[in-house]
Amino acid sequence: MDRIPVIKRWQSKVGAEAAYSTTAYLFTACILLATWLASAALLHWQWQETLDAEVRENTTTALTLREYTQHILDSADNAMRRLQAGMPTDDVCQDIVRITNETGIAPHILTQLSFIGPDGRFRCSNLDPDGSRSRNVDLMDRAHVRVHLLPAAAGAPLAGMLHDGLFISHALEGRVSGTWTIQMTRRVESRDGSTRGVLVASLKQSHFSDVYRSAKLGPRGGVILAGLDGVVRARAIEGGSPEADMLLPGALARLLGAQQDGATTSVSFDDLPRIVAYSRVGDYPLAVVSSTTQGNALATWRTTRNAIIVLEALLSLVVVGFVVLFLSSIRRLARSEAQAQSASRAKSDFLAAMSHELRTPLTSIRGFAELMELRSKDPLVREQSALIRQGAEHLNALLTEILDLAKVEAGSMPTHPEPVALPVLVHEVAELFRVSAVVKSLQLEARLLPEAEQPLVTDRLRLKQILNNLLSNAIKFTAQGRVELAVEPDADGRQMLFHVTDTGPGIAPELHEVIFEKFSQGNARVSYQHGGTGLGLSLSRALATLLGGTLTVQSSPGEGARFTLALPLQAPHAEGQQLRQLSVP
Repeated sequence: MDRIPVIKRWQSKVGAEAAYSTTAYLFTACILLATWLASAALLHWQWQETLDAEVRENTTTALTLREYTQHILDSADNAMRRLQAGMPTDDVCQDIVRITNETGIAPHILTQLSFIGPDGRFRCSNLDPDGSRSRNVDLMDRAHVRVHLLPAAAGAPLAGMLHDGLFISHALEGRVSGTWTIQMTRRVESRDGSTRGVLVASLKQSHFSDVYRSAKLGPRGGVILAGLDGVVRARAIEGGSPEADMLLPGALARLLGAQQDGATTSVSFDDLPRIVAYSRVGDYPLAVVSSTTQGNALATWRTTRNAIIVLEALLSLVVVGFVVLFLSSIRRLARSEAQAQSASRAKSDFLAAMSHELRTPLTSIRGFAELMELRSKDPLVREQSALIRQGAEHLNALLTEILDLAKVEAGSMPTHPEPVALPVLVHEVAELFRVSAVVKSLQLEARLLPEAEQPLVTDRLRLKQILNNLLSNAIKFTAQGRVELAVEPDADGRQMLFHVTDTGPGIAPELHEVIFEKFSQGNARVSYQHGGTGLGLSLSRALATLLGGTLTVQSSPGEGARFTLALPLQAPHAEGQQLRQLSVP
């Protein structure tokens, strides 16, 4: 049957440890989850910011290059419009060289400004004013010529590419110049409305590619000049030929036709996810498209992401490892504490058992010694019997202290709170040691302030036991002077303070806590001079704690000592009980 409480305590501790471990693991998991979620949110925010910054950069590039492209196109178109305006009366071949030179973009950008007759044959250009070099080559098969001279034969797709009479062709290799160019063409009419021919402005494709390439957009990034029909006119993309034909994805081509400016991150025209920004070139059927690959744009972000993931993983491992080690140390400490408590209980049980076993023969010895002291007529026998009786009484007191201390440590010391008349108690305790004080020529005083005469609810027997120990020590360690027992309430009126003050040798500050340890008297000299077991103060402090109070000391070497017992006015087990009335004499 004795094992049942032990098993229950063990099961309770095991359950508490499991609950504590579970709580610690759950708390750690929540912390780590919150950390990972915060990192994920931060990475997502950085990812979005990186994409937004790339969109802004591409948009700026597209707008800047659009302005430049529009300036070139306006210069070439204005030259054709000037020639077109003078054609009904003047010979275009006479003015074509002058007007071309006035554009400021020939010959490096505007490679040739030419006039094609109504039969589709080359007439003249700024490079060949009289047409002798070109030998009137037939250009009727060219779409940019046929769309004006034979609109019906050209078909609806080509006719749909005319914007305000202007046609911009795909990139072509010129038969006269031999250079890849983008052709801008306009129809020239006579006064009667008949077709006189076609003006053709040939813009060097490589110039646009060179200018666009100056925008450093990283690996596989680039700029495209594309028509609203989805056909690329010029491009500058790393790894691709500027003259290579290329069609924009249908989704991007539709965006160019639907919006003047815009950006997207989901279009890919070379099997690479790209971040694209575009801007229409004025009223022309063209748009400048600036794009970078998402892989290049997010390269720095990916490096940061990988570093954060590695750091988070390492941090998680460190935290988990720390928690595991911490819980392991807690378990070891708990087991050590349990073993220490078990050893302490075993020691207390042993002391209690031995005290009980020794008390019976000790009582017999004390009784026989007292009987011999009273009945013997031999003075020597009476003297020796008295010594035996005193030794038995001293040993009985030691056994009582050991038994009480064992009970307190085992938690089995009962208390009986009751209203205590302090004047009576103080008088009893003082009178008990009056003779001992007189023998040592000490002045023993008992002082009770009027405010302290109120009833104190506590265990009278244990309070008296503590005061007896304190007064006994004070008289024992004081060679001359005085010993005082003073009682007063504290400043808050919640506790009663019992001060035992002496004029003894005093106690060094470093020994203030040592003297309250079991079997300790501060140093070997004290034990040699005064004797004792060192249990009195240890038991007194344990009893003070049992009564809900404290026992402290204030002392310095050569200045005596002052022990203060502080007890609550209401004992812990007596709160709420109705007090019986006291009649204090």
